[in-house]
This record gives sequence, structure tokens and C-alpha cells, in this order.
Amino acid sequence: MENTGTMPPKYSHVPYPSDYMQIAINLVVDHFENNEPHGIKILDLPAGNGWLGEQLANQGYTVVSADINQERTDFAQVDMEKPLPFDNEVFDAVICCEGIEHVFSPFHLFSEFHRVCKQGGILIITTPNIQNLYSRIQFLCTGYLFQFDPFDKRPLKQGELSDKGHISPVGLTQLIYWSEHFNLTVLPPQGSRYKKRWLLLPLIPVIILGQIWSYLDWRKTSGDGARKFIQQYLFRLPALLSRSLIFCCKK
Repeated sequence: MENTGTMPPKYSHVPYPSDYMQIAINLVVDHFENNEPHGIKILDLPAGNGWLGEQLANQGYTVVSADINQERTDFAQVDMEKPLPFDNEVFDAVICCEGIEHVFSPFHLFSEFHRVCKQGGILIITTPNIQNLYSRIQFLCTGYLFQFDPFDKRPLKQGELSDKGHISPVGLTQLIYWSEHFNLTVLPPQGSRYKKRWLLLPLIPVIILGQIWSYLDWRKTSGDGARKFIQQYLFRLPALLSRSLIFCCKK
């Protein structure tokens, strides 16, 4: 349906707290454990149901909850497809829970997050884990990744504001590359609840083969010891089993 200005934008979000939200909160609290929360400014985009920002605000942090949905009247109306309406380096932490996969250009959004984040601050991104074992099997069998099936996707009409859904898969190696492009320090990735744990046992031979394969690729293309952490992160349980990847880097 074309948006005429009389209908609110239609953007979906989970109506309940999720485990990746709590993990994002824990990352913020741990990072600023030696600082008083008052005066620490956090951007929560997309804010979804507002729960995450509310929890941080209750702990004394200054939170700007931003979204384009109409869930809360106090949300800052921000379109992630456009340059963010904030000055450079104004936030001590930027949190993006399950949002970066909804935009046409995830790298552009990542670069905007970097721009508005202060030196010494952190950027936290959660996104569907396209590299878990279940997703790999799904891609092998269907040609599309976990949580990225094409059957509910349709192009939007001119001027329509609506949720495009999961259109841009973002993997761990992309996030690492973008972080290093901006000279950010990559922290060990975490994961939300594990999906299909039982896949781990029968796929142990495949995992071992993958470790050997990636090691040989590392030796062949780089051999740089400073790059070997990527292979290690790829074969940790959060990457292999978690439903959502929780990625964190420091500016």
C-alpha cells in the first residue's frame, strides 16, 4: 500500500524482550563498569518495542530510542536508510538489534554508526546468524539462508514506508572487515540461544574439515598471525549454533 502521509509506516518488531537484547545490555554495562551511568549516552536503533532502552534508562544511562515505527511517542523518528540525524561522535554506545539486515546498504548504516560513536565507545550489532549449522544446511538444500526465505519479500511502491524484512544477510566476516576498515577493535562475538544443538554431534567431521580448510586458506592467502583470530571466531559455538550473532567492536 502506498504511504500517503495519513497512514503510519508499517514496521515489524518483536513485542517481547529477547535474549539478544539482554546480552546487548550486559555488554554496555560491562564496558562502562568503571564509569557512572549518568552522562553516558546510548543510541538504540531500531528501538523496536522500547524494552532495551527502557532497561538502560532505568539503570541511569541517557538513552535515545530511535525507530520509524509508532510503538512509542517518545521515539526519535529515524530512517536507517538515510544519514542519521545526529552529530559526529555524540554517543558512547550504539546498539542495533536485528536492524542491519533490513536495509539496502548495511555498510552505509555501519559507517553511520561509526560516525556518531565517540572515541572509546562501543558498537553492538545483533543480526540473524547466517553462519550457524542450521543455516548452512538450509542454504545447501534450498538456496537461501536461515531467516532469509524469499517468499514474503516484495518491492515497495514509490513513497511507501514499510518493513522490507530480512533482505541483506550480514555475516561475521563482513562485520570484522567493516570494523577494521574504520580501525575499530573487534571483540569476541557472542550468540543468542542455540538453535538445533543436536546438529553439532553428527556434523563434527564437517566442522573439523572446515577448520582444516579455513586454516589452509589462511596459510595460502595471508599467513598473518594477526588474522588467525577470524578462523577461531568462525568455529566458536556462538557462530556455529546461535540463532542471532551478537557482534561488538570498540572505537
